[in-house]
Amino acid sequence: MKGLPAETDFVVIGAGVAGLRAAIELADAGRVLVLAKNDSLRPDPADGISASLSDEDELILHLKDTLIAGDGLCRPEAVKTLIDEAPERIEELIAWEKQLERHASKLVFESEPSYSHSHVFRAPGDSVGSEIMRVLQAKVRSCKNISVLGPEFCTELQSDGQRVSGVSLISEKGLPEEVACSAVLLATGGLGQLFRSTTNSPAATGDGLAMAFRAGAEVSDMEFIQFHPTTLYMKKVPHFLLSEGLRSEGGYLRNIEMDRFMHKYHPLAEMAPGDVVARAIIHEMEVSRAKDPFVYLDLTHMNATRVQKRFPRIYSTFMKHNIDITEDVIPIRPAAHCSIGGVRTDLEGNTSLAGLYAAGEAASTGVHGANRFPSNSLLEALVYGSRAGKAMRRELKHAPKAERKERKAASQNGPVDAGIEELIGQIQDVMWKHAGVVRTRIGMVEGSKVLEGLSPRVAHPRTRRQQEAANLYVAGMLVLRSALAREESRGAHYRIDNPGHDDKKFLKHSVVKKDGVKFV
Repeated sequence: MKGLPAETDFVVIGAGVAGLRAAIELADAGRVLVLAKNDSLRPDPADGISASLSDEDELILHLKDTLIAGDGLCRPEAVKTLIDEAPERIEELIAWEKQLERHASKLVFESEPSYSHSHVFRAPGDSVGSEIMRVLQAKVRSCKNISVLGPEFCTELQSDGQRVSGVSLISEKGLPEEVACSAVLLATGGLGQLFRSTTNSPAATGDGLAMAFRAGAEVSDMEFIQFHPTTLYMKKVPHFLLSEGLRSEGGYLRNIEMDRFMHKYHPLAEMAPGDVVARAIIHEMEVSRAKDPFVYLDLTHMNATRVQKRFPRIYSTFMKHNIDITEDVIPIRPAAHCSIGGVRTDLEGNTSLAGLYAAGEAASTGVHGANRFPSNSLLEALVYGSRAGKAMRRELKHAPKAERKERKAASQNGPVDAGIEELIGQIQDVMWKHAGVVRTRIGMVEGSKVLEGLSPRVAHPRTRRQQEAANLYVAGMLVLRSALAREESRGAHYRIDNPGHDDKKFLKHSVVKKDGVKFV
């Protein structure tokens, strides 16, 4: 593996779909350094990708479905861009796969719960995210100007307050390092580790968001956190995501008494929108008064062969835990899945700081509005990763100026001390209790006070884990401030004390800077 350079043309922080797609776009414009937080790349947990590749009617339906999910806050031009450019991005992937691996793709369209038509693009099995990553990684390996280094943990953006000119990081050896560049792309993913229950990987600690905010960039729509309604709940087992497709195939939700309950909450029952399902499950858990509450997802009435064939990854994963999903009911709970908001960008990935770009879940483009249409996340990463890469090419006029400094004391990556793990656990518990699926003003005020009390403990991070705790703290405060300011319920943000929409005041996007929250 090559060492870390003192300077390069472009830095991409994050080696997921958005980051790799942007790097490919930049490859023939200059030297591209992709910094991966982990040395092993984890496939995106999403199991489908929305795209309309046929006629105008389907394009209109996809647009309509996305706008409905966004609950009034989607930026129409952002959604239209997403849908218009989807065919080219997907056909591009298929062409690369054939060129690089010399075999044909096998892709199908299937339906999603509560939406109007079949337009979900899938790979064989049940994990299109893995297939997309495999193709992108192969393409990146074929580009001589792209270097991927990891594990490398970025800590701060180098900036004069107006323009970003590089990054600071803790290297694999625990040494503080700096890399100068013409432009930086944040493709760092989400902040799921902000919550005790999450489908996200351990790496999802809101790093890009926190770095951007500390550097002075605007962040937007942080109150909207999508909670996936159906994730496996077993002690000492990760919160494995159970596809929305399991319900669209005919799966039932049952409470602890084994009674179906969704008909009480929505006419579409199990096919209701995900946020409705999540709130219904939370209510059923509260009603049960169980010490360790959960509900069940029941597939036992469905054709076993079809379930195994349609969801092989899910089936095999559960078998490892001695659960046969065709014969046993599955204990589930909601879990934090996707942050709708992020670093505020335009349609080309530009943030409010020159030289800084963002794409994928780290960015807030306005595509998702107040709630993400189930299978738009991978498509957003592809389309807006590509657009950000194209825009960054113009930054080459700002040549990087590297000054490699002598490094003295190392920042230590480990061992992890128990105090930091306890601190992160406190942050997660506060956020799950006070900024989870259901919120109240009293609870969010209390949660904010608790987090503020933890401020001294995250003030001077030296190790990677301490920095992650500091990043989670920043992300938590941004979510709570934004959620408190939005005195209504909309999309993925639900307040018991303000259960309805207030279009007059809040049919706008929240924007947070260091001086507070505003709506624009």
